[in-house]
Amino acid sequence: MNKYTAFLIILLLTLSPQGHAQDYEIAQGYEIESGLQAFQNEDFPAALENFTQGAMLGHALAQFNLGLMYHQGIGTEKDFERAMQLYALSAQQGVVQSQFNLGLMYDRGEGTGQDYREAYFWYLQAAENGSPDGQYAVGTMHFYGQGRRENHPEAIRWYQEAARQGHRDSQYNLGVMHMNGMGTEPNARVALTWFTMAADSGSADAQYNAALMYASGQGVERSFSKARDYFTLAAEQGLRDAQTQLGMLYASGDDADVPRDYEQARFWFNRSAHRGDPTAQFFLGRIFAEGLGIDKNPVIGHMWYELSYQFGYTQAARYVEQLHEQMDEEMITQARIMALRWLSAFAEQNPGTIRIVRENAPAASEQPQPEPERPEP
Repeated sequence: MNKYTAFLIILLLTLSPQGHAQDYEIAQGYEIESGLQAFQNEDFPAALENFTQGAMLGHALAQFNLGLMYHQGIGTEKDFERAMQLYALSAQQGVVQSQFNLGLMYDRGEGTGQDYREAYFWYLQAAENGSPDGQYAVGTMHFYGQGRRENHPEAIRWYQEAARQGHRDSQYNLGVMHMNGMGTEPNARVALTWFTMAADSGSADAQYNAALMYASGQGVERSFSKARDYFTLAAEQGLRDAQTQLGMLYASGDDADVPRDYEQARFWFNRSAHRGDPTAQFFLGRIFAEGLGIDKNPVIGHMWYELSYQFGYTQAARYVEQLHEQMDEEMITQARIMALRWLSAFAEQNPGTIRIVRENAPAASEQPQPEPERPEP
């Protein structure tokens, strides 16, 4: 399966509920199949020629396909205005994906000025024709009050429509709304149900939130093993906070559920620390400074404590001072040089990310409440 196969499946299946491909064969002598085959073979000039011919004859799927090629710059230069025109022609004939894409262009201001009212209108057409992406987009516009007044209960209604079709971001947002009592009474159990559904569909944020709930026993019986499993899923997807929390879980350990494992703790702290997480840097410093599951190394411990402090974990300063009692000047100088080199390399790879030390850094155990995000529709 090449990278365009999913695209071709969409072309064939995203019609209005009552539509079939032959319903759009309004021009005698025109066959879209050769264009689709050319596109699948990445013969874009031939596909462009075929879709252009069909679009000029009023063929709705050809209009959609051609619009998508201009929208994404596939086989041609991007041309948002032409893409909008083609989507509009196709959308008026009931092609659901054209309705959604037209809403997306108004939402983003592609080929036109940003217009949330027009975006909402076209998202709603797609939503009412069963598009989970359209339903999610309508719900999101109700959530943020874009194109109409903010209306959290209506956002929940549309998110539920999309979530029932397996739309992962809708499931996640429902979890956030039920957790925080947005448009409904707060209900941790319901929130966990939605987070679990999104987590099982691969959402790293949902996996992280489900893990936090199992770790704290919020809305569910406490289970460190389930927390570990969900943290692991999110950590393996690269979610930095999950990597840190997984390290803390292994470092603290629960003999009955998740035994203490400093090797695993060091592994996950190391991954998060190298991405600039001050909490992970601090605990990695402790592992080296105190020799937890490893030979003591006060120089490396000092380095990570100092980096943690530089990234905003102010409690690390006290541990740096304690280490000074065990180190001579040469060791301290070596640790500082190592920290400076690491910081310089990190700043070069991540420009603009080095933060000023905060006066009141939150404790490692404090966790922010999950907030709804607006992923791209």
